[in-house]
Amino acid sequence: MVRYNYNNNNRMNSQVEPDNSSSNQYEVPLFRDQKTPVYINVYDMLPKGKIADIGYMFGIGVFHSGVEVYDKEYNFGGHDFDSTGVFIMRPRIGPPNLTFKESVFMGHTSLSKEEVKNVIEELSKEWSGNSYNLLTRNCNHFTSDLCNILVGKPAPNWINRAAKLGTLFPCLMNSTWFMTSLDRRFVSKTHSQNFVVSKKTK
Repeated sequence: MVRYNYNNNNRMNSQVEPDNSSSNQYEVPLFRDQKTPVYINVYDMLPKGKIADIGYMFGIGVFHSGVEVYDKEYNFGGHDFDSTGVFIMRPRIGPPNLTFKESVFMGHTSLSKEEVKNVIEELSKEWSGNSYNLLTRNCNHFTSDLCNILVGKPAPNWINRAAKLGTLFPCLMNSTWFMTSLDRRFVSKTHSQNFVVSKKTK
């Protein structure tokens, strides 16, 4: 795993650490002339109807999200294989059957395009498609993790509020509410060419 840090002159260095390091060990550059905006693109997963209306009344929605930086959007989805679930899409287009809701400006990253690419390659090793869990390891958890690395703060709580409530009150979660979620066939077949390819560890 690559860890980014700074010396006394605020110049960035990188060093390779063992693969068992967590992504939380990335450090975001604090001082650099280059500043690139980072957005979270949010998509509505529930079709319009009574369930969606009731949820919105209580400030609860069911959302998919991806992180937009350098004109690419990075997403995570589940499939049945022990390979990465991280894939790239055109920003603000979204998977089929989902409706674009809004973009949330998260701040600026000091990482260069190449450094962001390295971060994504490392994260792709940790976020395998078969590790996906609707309540505890979904697309919004990936979004929050990546934003922590890029801008030093997680995604807003409201984006993943439904999953958090689901872990507290699993009996209240109806799987049929999520039929419009990322279809595994879409992730594993339609966009297989857009999966991030991790560099093999020597």
